[in-house]
Amino acid sequence: MIINAKYFGEISYEENDIIQIMDGLFGFESCTRYLPLPFNAENDSMISLQSLEDESLSFIVMNPFMICPDYAPELSEKDLKELEASSHDDISYYVISVIHDPIEDSTVNLRAPLAVNAINRKAKQVMLEQPKYTFRHKLSDLSKKEGE
Repeated sequence: MIINAKYFGEISYEENDIIQIMDGLFGFESCTRYLPLPFNAENDSMISLQSLEDESLSFIVMNPFMICPDYAPELSEKDLKELEASSHDDISYYVISVIHDPIEDSTVNLRAPLAVNAINRKAKQVMLEQPKYTFRHKLSDLSKKEGE
């Protein structure tokens, strides 16, 4: 199959490359099938999450542990069950980012990460109950915390 990806142009993909987001992302519930396209082939630090239902829709997501090593999301048992995960170790997390110029002004949403079952590729955007995480953490603030 082929899609014209927003940031990558024409991309070929297989059915098993797709991430199925249950109920879609907040505000984009009608789009549930996404193709993750890493900006760097060596790691998952930044990914374009390309909608397969709307080629103009792509989210930039980041591996939160690369920018905030002490990030510790607590997934509810209900969410774990909905993702059909046998353990918390099956889950990968990604946070939606809003990219600004300069890049230090960009923000990430640590409060509502995308939880992905790495085994079956089912995903769900979850709302964490942990008050220390908010919807807009500036990258510059996270890098200061890292460098302290």
